[in-house]
Amino acid sequence: MESKTILATAVAILCVTGAASASADDLTYEWYPVATNGDLIPGTSKHFNSYNQPAVNKGGMVVFRARSKGGEGQGQGESQPEHGIYTRDLDENGPIVTVFRRRGAVPQPNNTQYGPEKNPAAFNEFPSVPRIDSGSDTIATRGQSQPVWEYSLPDGSDTRTGTAGVYTNQQGVPTTAASMVGDVPGYEYFQVPIEGIPLGTGFDQFPGSPAVTERNTIVFKGNFAVGGVGKTGVFYRDVKAQRGVAPIELIASSFTDIPGTSTKFGSTAPPSAGGKYVVFAGYDNEQQPTAGGIYRARIGNKPIKLETVVKIGDQVPGEPAGTKFKAFGEAVSLSSNGRHALFWGTWGDATFPVTVTCPDEGNAARQEFCLQITGAGLVKYVPVHQGFFVRDVQLGKTVVIARTGDTFEDFTYWNFSGRVPGMEGEGDDIEEPARWRTATFGAVSGSGAPSMSAFRARTVLGENGVYLRKVQPSKSGALVTMLETGMPGAMVDPRATGTVITALGIERDGFRGEWLALTGSMLAEGGTEEDSGWAGVYAARFTAED
Repeated sequence: MESKTILATAVAILCVTGAASASADDLTYEWYPVATNGDLIPGTSKHFNSYNQPAVNKGGMVVFRARSKGGEGQGQGESQPEHGIYTRDLDENGPIVTVFRRRGAVPQPNNTQYGPEKNPAAFNEFPSVPRIDSGSDTIATRGQSQPVWEYSLPDGSDTRTGTAGVYTNQQGVPTTAASMVGDVPGYEYFQVPIEGIPLGTGFDQFPGSPAVTERNTIVFKGNFAVGGVGKTGVFYRDVKAQRGVAPIELIASSFTDIPGTSTKFGSTAPPSAGGKYVVFAGYDNEQQPTAGGIYRARIGNKPIKLETVVKIGDQVPGEPAGTKFKAFGEAVSLSSNGRHALFWGTWGDATFPVTVTCPDEGNAARQEFCLQITGAGLVKYVPVHQGFFVRDVQLGKTVVIARTGDTFEDFTYWNFSGRVPGMEGEGDDIEEPARWRTATFGAVSGSGAPSMSAFRARTVLGENGVYLRKVQPSKSGALVTMLETGMPGAMVDPRATGTVITALGIERDGFRGEWLALTGSMLAEGGTEEDSGWAGVYAARFTAED
């Protein structure tokens, strides 16, 4: 979810101030602003205007992607919106810090030069939300850029390559964790590490959000081609090992058997990581899966062994015997020690219609292309039977967090994203043509038992919100409504007095330790986003109740 609003009379306030304390069930928490429309983007005279779901570590360090107001495609300089990856340390009451920014130089390897000033290759987009290690300040983000490497081919001609990569701030230093230059002599450690494929095979793209764990290990999905046929997989790399030139390592790929079968993975989803573990969703066929599920692997083991967390055909907890899981969401959340996995699953064949409509804000080219596909509205179908579950891998137990029925109608959300003609290199999910996509949003926190899970849902009354449930080893606790559309904006931000919450967003690394981070948009009754809206990134800090 991207929150987009502005407030004409905003005043920049960079100090961290608690909005309000709340108590529900046996939980006490207080809200803090991370970045809002009243804050200036560091080093600029522009205010934040648009945010994507943040990630947070156990120490209260928040990382988020955001931008200022402005139109794309208007040339470089002040007419362009500022756009980048930012952090803020709430525990230390620190300032907002820029980690990477659009038009900023790409970390090495980068030998290309552009323009009369011979500037190095620069970022032009960060097409997915960034993430952060649960136990350190190391972040991971995906970036698109100008080609970063120029070299000579055997025939003597020159070529440029490297427009996509995965980047981190290892020990505060901008670092390339994965790059397309694996086919370039001298950078073989970036090549696809699969036996039996041609040596020097490089990656074509790194879809979705990379993850980070154990301070130095970046985990990501990578696409590549063998013999002209597209392949995919999940990989990791320790960016500090071997003096920074450790090779990329394989977790699973299109050449790997789905556990318990002789069928290869036809698709893999961007992974999550916690402690020494990685989880990912993978299937034989992404569109019509008959085999696959969610799998866990311990990084560092060679060869990697895949452990099944849950698979298609498993019994759905709490449902009549014989009710089997049919599919799972790709955004699996993993607790900081790798023990608990929060996932969305569906069962049965019943569906119900929802109508999607194009946004009336944002990039004009994307809006126009969306209207060409969607018209006044397009009917999509979602499962009637769906829910969130937590798997305690250590105990081998799966607990229901929430399911459709008396309280909730739907956990899926639609977004129009992808590569729009004429916008190459810009936008979300740019490795695929623009289309409607569905996603689910939830996060699990816990380094032991019980754990707590937060998720986004739409109620049977039509409200959208973020809800929380504590999970015991064999049961779940009472449902807690953290925030819901229609609630006063002042619940999370005193500067939003007189507004109501209109949108909320959470990601799979948005709940760590005592910190829960999310995005929120607010609007005054009868007003418009242009003159009376407000938005920001916020974090709740939980404390033990006396």
